[in-house]
Amino acid sequence: MNDRKPSKPVRKNISATVKFFDEAKGFGFVSPADGSPDAFVHISVLQNTSYQELREGMQINCDLADGDRGQQVVAIHEPEEEEEVVVGADIEITGVVSTYVPEHKYGFVTPDGGGEDVFIHISMLERSEVNPEDIQLNTKVKCVVRPGVKGPIADSLEIL
Repeated sequence: MNDRKPSKPVRKNISATVKFFDEAKGFGFVSPADGSPDAFVHISVLQNTSYQELREGMQINCDLADGDRGQQVVAIHEPEEEEEVVVGADIEITGVVSTYVPEHKYGFVTPDGGGEDVFIHISMLERSEVNPEDIQLNTKVKCVVRPGVKGPIADSLEIL
C-alpha cells in the first residue's frame, strides 16, 4: 500500500497562497484562502503541470487532502493567464558550472557576463534531458534563467 495516497476525501479547487517553498529541499507550505490550516506541498505535485516552481506569495488552485501530519496538497491546477507574464521575464545566459554537489542534487552556474550565480537542480537537468554525471566543474553551459525567491534559477540547461 502506498502511504502517500490520501485515504480521506479530497477537497478540490481550493485557492491558496504559497507561504514558503524551498526548491532545493523540494517542499513548502500553502495557506488556503478558506481559512483552513496551512497545507504541506511536495515538489512531486508539480511533475504533471506547467509549473516549474512555487514562489512566495504566488496564488494557486489546488486539491487538498488530510495526510498523516495534517493537510497536504495532492494536485495543483494549471496557472491562470497572469502567470504566463512571469515566464516572459526569463533570459538566456551562457556560463560555466562553478559548483555541483551530486549528493545534494544541486549546484550553480557563473554567468559569462558576470552577475549572480544561477541555481541549478537535478529536476531541471532531468527536464532538460541532461545527464547529471555530465555536469562537472567548469562545464560550459547555456541556461534559460528566471528570477527566484533567493536568486536566479535555471529553467533549462544545455551543455555547450
